[in-house]
Amino acid sequence: MSAKTAVVALATCLAAAAMPASATSITNAGGTFTFSGVDWAQGGTAFATGFAPVATTNFTLTYFASAVTLMDGITPFIPTGMDISANGVANGLYEYTIVATLNETVNSCTGTLCSFAVNSGTWNMYYDTAQNANASSGALGVGFADGISIMSGTVNPLASSQFDISSGANSTTLTGQVTATNATYIAPPFSNTTATTTLQLGDAITSWVNPGGFNGVAFTLADSPIFQADGNQSFTTVPEPGSLALLGLGLGALGWGVRRRQQA
Repeated sequence: MSAKTAVVALATCLAAAAMPASATSITNAGGTFTFSGVDWAQGGTAFATGFAPVATTNFTLTYFASAVTLMDGITPFIPTGMDISANGVANGLYEYTIVATLNETVNSCTGTLCSFAVNSGTWNMYYDTAQNANASSGALGVGFADGISIMSGTVNPLASSQFDISSGANSTTLTGQVTATNATYIAPPFSNTTATTTLQLGDAITSWVNPGGFNGVAFTLADSPIFQADGNQSFTTVPEPGSLALLGLGLGALGWGVRRRQQA
């Protein structure tokens, strides 16, 4: 895989068109904080199960990461007690993690340029006082999906996008819907929102190692390629009843072959 490539953005004009009626807060073991988004660790991981550069091939992209900051408008902050290490050792009072799964199909490949379709997808944001998420080398990516789900959603189909399997270059925008918000932790609920996500995929130059697996299950050759994923999300409450929530989620940078070297 090539050097890290920055790849995806959902147009922020959607958020500008729907200003929040009131500030949303997030509550955790450290207190209650004004909240509008999450910056996920640049050392997050994505892997593609069943990918091959052959038309009609179906594959699944799975992404998992821990939060390193929350957002209050455009201002990032680390709330009291938030563990940002993802090393399997408790370094605070709680942690936030995300897991996203997207189902895709290869449309065609010409040379190193492949087109793919996104068929569907889901994502979950978790709150966990156990602080056991572990992205360290050989840790098998445990602890990312065992917390309390505080927000989740779906991803809508997309007919076509492209990526270069030699350079990892990609640009994709997806829409979706926030389907559930846990009002115990997020209030008012993000039930009608605009959710904007930037996800960078590709060969990392810093702060990433291959954890060797996900949810305690070791990666196999079928989970190739495996690469760094650096994401963030922002949410804007939509006051109009019945408005669909939107989720922009970057996909791609599926370089051909498993990443073999590890970066500190």
